[in-house]
Order: sequence, then structure tokens, then C-alpha cells
Amino acid sequence: MELIIDIDKIKDSSKREWLIRTLKLMGIAFKTSEKPQTLDEYNQDLEDGNAEIEKGDYITAADLKREASKW
Repeated sequence: MELIIDIDKIKDSSKREWLIRTLKLMGIAFKTSEKPQTLDEYNQDLEDGNAEIEKGDYITAADLKREASKW
């Protein structure tokens, strides 16, 4: 079975990144049809990510594994 995700349809960059990290963490194989980011988009993603971390808006890998085991 193959999972194909159209990343470009997920407009919220934090949700895109969360989905990709979760799939990787869970060992689920996937393909994306993602278009390359521009330098400005990349820099904005970095700034957004740093702001989330500073606000404490993140989940650790250990917490995610515990949560996933309840599914």
C-alpha cells in the first residue's frame, strides 16, 4: 500500500510539517508531491517554528509516542 499526500493542499505550514514528522516517526512510508519552497517561504517557516517553540507550542517525540499508543 502506498500513501500519496498532496502537501500543497495543506496551507498551514505547521500542519504540513507536523504531518510529515508524525508519518516519519511512526515509520509510515509516504510520497509527497511538494513544490520547492522559495527562500522567503523557508525563512518564514523557520521564524514561525521558533515562535511556536518559544511559546511552548510543541510536543516531544516521547509524548507523541504515548499519545499514538492510545489510538
